[in-house]
Amino acid sequence: MNSTTHKIAICCTIVLGAGLWGGMAQKFDADDQLSYKPNVACMKGSPYGKILALAMQGPIDFYWHKGKTHEDEAILKKEGHQHDAGCAEGCDDHAGHDHGQADHNEHGENCGCDAHDENQQSVVEGKHDPFRTRAKQQIKKMAAAAHRKTNGQALSPVHQKYLEGVTEDKLRLAYELDPSNYTNYGNYHLFIATTTYGRSNADDDAALKLAMRTLEFCKKDRSDPASWVTAASAAYNVICHIGNYHEQYTVPEAKESLAEFDFCIREYVRLRHDALRHDRIVSEKRLTEMETRAKYLTKLRQAQGVYMKRVMSTKMAGN
Repeated sequence: MNSTTHKIAICCTIVLGAGLWGGMAQKFDADDQLSYKPNVACMKGSPYGKILALAMQGPIDFYWHKGKTHEDEAILKKEGHQHDAGCAEGCDDHAGHDHGQADHNEHGENCGCDAHDENQQSVVEGKHDPFRTRAKQQIKKMAAAAHRKTNGQALSPVHQKYLEGVTEDKLRLAYELDPSNYTNYGNYHLFIATTTYGRSNADDDAALKLAMRTLEFCKKDRSDPASWVTAASAAYNVICHIGNYHEQYTVPEAKESLAEFDFCIREYVRLRHDALRHDRIVSEKRLTEMETRAKYLTKLRQAQGVYMKRVMSTKMAGN
């Protein structure tokens, strides 16, 4: 083969390769397969990631409430700092958060703070309390005082935006670490669907995609009943989306969304029964939480089912 023929063959090979690469690249790009999101140490979705996701719920609460937690607010109010208190009994910062958002998630579960339940009781202290109890209470007071604002001024726009951005980042990371966690999913979905508190505006389409992604992820779990409670929550959010935009969906699609929710609840009951039979659920509190959430979601589904039946019947009558 002479040099000219050799060069022509090389050029043809390069052109053919470039053409094939371009064609496949367009296909991969359309399927969003060219983007790469690193999973450092394979942490996201792993058992270690689940532990870290639980540990993150406290810091998320701290940033969401602008530098204070529910426990801080309760202690400050008891100490007489009325201008700092108020969050523990309902603050404006909860708009779009968990309180009053019963259509999305169980009241009180989305705060992301372990201190919420404890703060329903008064802070008790006295001379006759054990030294350990008094020492712990003093540490809590010191922490609350460290987080107390002293200038009486509102947060600056720059500081406000910083807290909003950190909250959004932490909610996303906590969800990515463990998408099957009921609280992590509920917080992040609520954040996306109902608030402009963050870097972007509320986006129902993005919330639907999150619900669908979470549903598919949780359905892969064949052992943990808690994952299926989260799946049911995601399925309910899909039902709500279809109900809100019923003109864009068919009656079979609406029925399928309801059937998906019912399937998730049935799987939860089956796996819960199996876990109890084999002593895999050792925490009575965890079992009670799952049961409460499942019952609550079932009641919401029943109410939403009535609404869906009504709007879909109207749609069929109109056709």
